[in-house]
Amino acid sequence: MILLEFAAQGVRGVAPAGGRATLRPGYNVVAADGATLRRVVEALLYPDPRDGDSLPRAAGGPAGAALRAGLTLVGNDRVTYRLVRDFAAGAQLHRFDAEKRSFALVAQDLAEISAFLRETVGAPPPARLSAVLALGAAELPSRQGASGVGGGASLAPARQALSPEQARKRLAQLQAELEKARAAEKLQVQLDGLQARAFKLDEALRGSANLRDGLETAEAARADLAPVAAAATLLGDDPEARLAAFDRATAKHDEAVAKVAAERGALAEAEARGAPRPLWTDPLFWGGVGAGAVLALGGAALSGVAPGARYLALLDVPAFGGAAWIALRWIGAVEAWERVARRRKVVDDWEKKIEGQYEKDAGDVRAAIRAIEVRSPAELREALGRIADADAVVAEWRRRLAEWEGSAEIRAAAEERVEVDEAQRALEARMAADVGGFVRDVRSVEMEIQRLEGELATALPPAAAPPPRPVAPAAGGTEPLRGLLERAAAELGGSPAAAGRAVAQKASQLLTGLTFQRITAAQVDDRGGVHAVTGGRPVPALTLPPADRDVVYVALKLALLEQALAAGKLVAVLDQEAFAGLSDGARRVAARFLKQIARPGQIVHATTDSAFREAADHSA
Repeated sequence: MILLEFAAQGVRGVAPAGGRATLRPGYNVVAADGATLRRVVEALLYPDPRDGDSLPRAAGGPAGAALRAGLTLVGNDRVTYRLVRDFAAGAQLHRFDAEKRSFALVAQDLAEISAFLRETVGAPPPARLSAVLALGAAELPSRQGASGVGGGASLAPARQALSPEQARKRLAQLQAELEKARAAEKLQVQLDGLQARAFKLDEALRGSANLRDGLETAEAARADLAPVAAAATLLGDDPEARLAAFDRATAKHDEAVAKVAAERGALAEAEARGAPRPLWTDPLFWGGVGAGAVLALGGAALSGVAPGARYLALLDVPAFGGAAWIALRWIGAVEAWERVARRRKVVDDWEKKIEGQYEKDAGDVRAAIRAIEVRSPAELREALGRIADADAVVAEWRRRLAEWEGSAEIRAAAEERVEVDEAQRALEARMAADVGGFVRDVRSVEMEIQRLEGELATALPPAAAPPPRPVAPAAGGTEPLRGLLERAAAELGGSPAAAGRAVAQKASQLLTGLTFQRITAAQVDDRGGVHAVTGGRPVPALTLPPADRDVVYVALKLALLEQALAAGKLVAVLDQEAFAGLSDGARRVAARFLKQIARPGQIVHATTDSAFREAADHSA
């Protein structure tokens, strides 16, 4: 799940009031109050009817002004959703329909929306968001009342004074460290200047983001039409001409089919009358033959008795003629019946020829219709029109991007950005060669040198270090560091000790950078207790000063956050105040780490700190 847009209206601490913040994958910095932003995101992803009562109202608005918020996001199913909520009226979840290019309603009930977001869209469970995907100032050990009655400062173990020989040896080490710190400070100033310039150049070059997004959207829409484009190749170079030929072939085919149907109707009518009866079964035929024979024989027999009787025999001519006429009609009927059979064969052959010719003339268009599963040539023509429109849109976005990239100002900014990158790499290589790693700031080293010089001047005897006094957890609660590992183990699986050891190496690297090697490692014992390595030896994290306990907590939480984001596309929400106790250099270290771990998913960091904004992939 990746957030694309966030909007709020009437909520205090979300700026601009009623405005929108565009988000992208990776590390996003948003100008908003961290606690309020997290609360609004939770109210959208896990809606509850009582959310409106817990949100702070913006000052200056009317007493009954509506509280509204909305999210646009891409789910794990690669579908875009839009969630809009009026905390007094209700909520609506919409799904984007790519075919209709509009949003369709999915649900309005809060429970249905919450279940759909978790099961289909991929929103993490609320416990996971709290345990590993969110970091706020309120969860730091120093903010949870775990510092005891005597205050946080009294919980730090007393420092054991060094002997004069140890102090002089330590002073020599500090002088070397001071030289490195000064060199690192000069290089860091130059590097910060380059980073600030790179940030400004990125802001200038970021105008291409909308163009590239538009081009990607247009190309994605064109890619969705790939089946239609494949079908269009069946129609040759001029699909419109093929469709016109198809229309003519269809009309000709339909006309021929109608004629075949008429012929078949006539044949069916002839067949309904049946074959002619045999001639020898016709009584008229035999009547004519019999009458003719009687008249001929009678005339011959009577001619001897009465000479005029022979004329009677002449009457056999019409009698035999009538029989012959009946015989001729029968022969004609038989020939007509035989022609019916031959005609049917001719009609069958004609129909096959018609269908074969139609398949030859219209087969490619019919194949294209079947390929893209449309119902008619009109729909096929419309689909081909969408391809032309999509190609035109892609060409237009490419033209705009080419014009933007081809402008002299943008070319100069891009060239300068390359030069700044090269200068940054050169400075980083020089820092690695001259400094060799993280060092403390110059002021901290000078203060320690002054303290040791003062001790050498007074030559005070070393004081015995009292045993460290552990910090008691808050009443009725769990020690914050162990509670962090317990919550992470409950979400990620395993025991608190296993959860801590899985991220101990990454947390140690981060601690080294955040404390400039004062704390070099974090360790977790078999019972889930956290230890910090300072001065080469591990000490319980409970014995550290409150500020150092906070740093250990932040390092562990960010290491757990990296592990969670690496598992899939998830969203993390961070609060600016969680890093307020860090120095400027430490905040820059944290910013670079956040940018690195945000690549597999998305981090939304509510802050206005320039150290974080310069490192962000996107600022809103």
